[in-house]
Amino acid sequence: MKGRAPRIVATLAAVVCLVVGALEIYARQPVAAPTPVLDLPPGVSTLVLVIHGSGDADSPLLVETVTRLKTRYQDVPDAAVRFVRWSPASDQRLRAAATAQAIGSRLGTTLAGVTTLRELHLIAHSSGTFMPDAICGAWRAGQQAPARVTMVLLDPFQIRGFVDWSWGAREHGRCADFALAVINTDDPAPSTNRTLAQAFNLDVTAHPERATFTRNGHYWPVQYYRDHLVAQEPDSGLRTHATEARGAVRLVSEFPAKKR
Repeated sequence: MKGRAPRIVATLAAVVCLVVGALEIYARQPVAAPTPVLDLPPGVSTLVLVIHGSGDADSPLLVETVTRLKTRYQDVPDAAVRFVRWSPASDQRLRAAATAQAIGSRLGTTLAGVTTLRELHLIAHSSGTFMPDAICGAWRAGQQAPARVTMVLLDPFQIRGFVDWSWGAREHGRCADFALAVINTDDPAPSTNRTLAQAFNLDVTAHPERATFTRNGHYWPVQYYRDHLVAQEPDSGLRTHATEARGAVRLVSEFPAKKR
């Protein structure tokens, strides 16, 4: 019996390692999916993309956000606002991050061919936040003219693969000229409660309106953006990390945003 116990432990450890390794490989494989069609108008120079998370392609909050953004940008010359629908590929949660990155790279390559495009504003929620940096990287690689990228990352999901739970905390927003993370630190969605090192962080956990928010707290940053920050568009394109440093955190009580 004494000799069996270590063998049993070793066998169980080996099985666990095999299972974790298999899940890691599986989670890093993107789901096959077409590149979303954006149907951009001729001469577009400013493009706003709103990107949903896993299982949220029909989120009313995002639909309303897109509608309000279209109103805000209607007087901006050669501007377009588009919703990036990557469902149903997005709905495989374990592979959603890898899928978002793969689709984002293809979108960025496609956008690099739009020679009039000079500004990208990328707004993403949850696992969709793996898409903006991929779009940005591919776009910059193919775009020769000066360009600016702004990102708004709403309660960003941060797990890459199966074991790296802090990838997003380290990397989300790195490619942007300015990146804003809108987070709450107490919702049940895994790996969404940490601030980002490559973005300016707005912590909305303690905002008074949170007390009457009845949905899962993972969606509270989306509603906060819709209700308070859309009104600040398109001026967000003027923000820089010289005044709002990457990695810095501002509590909502220190951020007196106004409703429309």
